[in-house]
Amino acid sequence: MGESTGRIVFINSHDYVSDVTGTPAIGCIASLLTDDGGSEVSLYTSSLRLQHTLEMAFATKTRVTVDYFDADASPAEQRGREASPGFLGPFSLRAMWTRE
Repeated sequence: MGESTGRIVFINSHDYVSDVTGTPAIGCIASLLTDDGGSEVSLYTSSLRLQHTLEMAFATKTRVTVDYFDADASPAEQRGREASPGFLGPFSLRAMWTRE
């Protein structure tokens, strides 16, 4: 669906089992500030390989290009997107590569 280039400016990695439901939650959500500075793209992955790559890109401040797609968004997520101009996502991360 989309492709953007910029730097990872926020990351939240999680790996836990819910105390309430007992459901495991493993994954990573990150924000990419695009090179034009006008948009922030929120990305999600449950792939450990992509998670590690996001973490390294964040730690080293490396420019990256990401390829993502729109997972089925709930109506609440759609409303959140409309209320936040310049903020896009969350999208499922498909691939990423470094630019520098």
